[in-house]
Amino acid sequence: MYIWKLAPIMDVEGGVESMVVKAQRAKLSSIWVKVANGNTAYSNATGAMAREFARLVDGMHGAGIQVWGWHVPRVLQPAHATDEAELVASLASTFHLDGALIDAEAGSSFFQGTPADASIYASRLRQLMADQGKAVALSSHDIPTNFPEFPFWSFAQHVDVNAPQVYYGASSSVKNRLDRAVDANADLQIPMVPVGAGWVGPGGGCASANDCAERALAFMMLCRRYDLPGYSFWHWYGAPTALWDVLFNTGVVPEV
Repeated sequence: MYIWKLAPIMDVEGGVESMVVKAQRAKLSSIWVKVANGNTAYSNATGAMAREFARLVDGMHGAGIQVWGWHVPRVLQPAHATDEAELVASLASTFHLDGALIDAEAGSSFFQGTPADASIYASRLRQLMADQGKAVALSSHDIPTNFPEFPFWSFAQHVDVNAPQVYYGASSSVKNRLDRAVDANADLQIPMVPVGAGWVGPGGGCASANDCAERALAFMMLCRRYDLPGYSFWHWYGAPTALWDVLFNTGVVPEV
């Protein structure tokens, strides 16, 4: 389960202990928390919130739940490719994270470098994480060919897990979108852990809370049918109560 901003979640859930209990009820095997944007540590990993983040990691680990840190690579200058990779690896070490996830997408607020920059960044991050005995995942567009100018494969060749963003909210069906994603990523011979649309709203989100829950259940069942090793959702704070109820009451494959 993706986590974008910790502070509002802490406020709503009532703190670390309540988050851990909720994650256990939802049978999550891991949470993915944003730790950096470009060459800057994100607010979850700085200041007073860094202390709460450290407590969250300890609490989740105590419950047998992994915590991965996710990063949006920007690479506004070539030298930043290495700098950004080293920042993420440093944060993974500092907070005792279990892995690093690259949120690499097209668009002005996302990756701005060249294919060579992408390869340098991803290969350096994988090397540094491997030195810690940890893995690297990529979470990007589920249909890479829809973004021909984006260097998807320059990232993908250096990661251990593929977590495509299968945002089916506006699609004709969950199955149609997931099938397209599976086909589009078939050449990538690493485990695929698709990310479902766990929110209500534009940009691939669902039309209503009930629709979000129904589609999440269909998504989970399809992942089981396709023998995928897991699945995830974007995102904790945006997920309606109806979706959480599905997670609480359904055991399909290891949820992440």
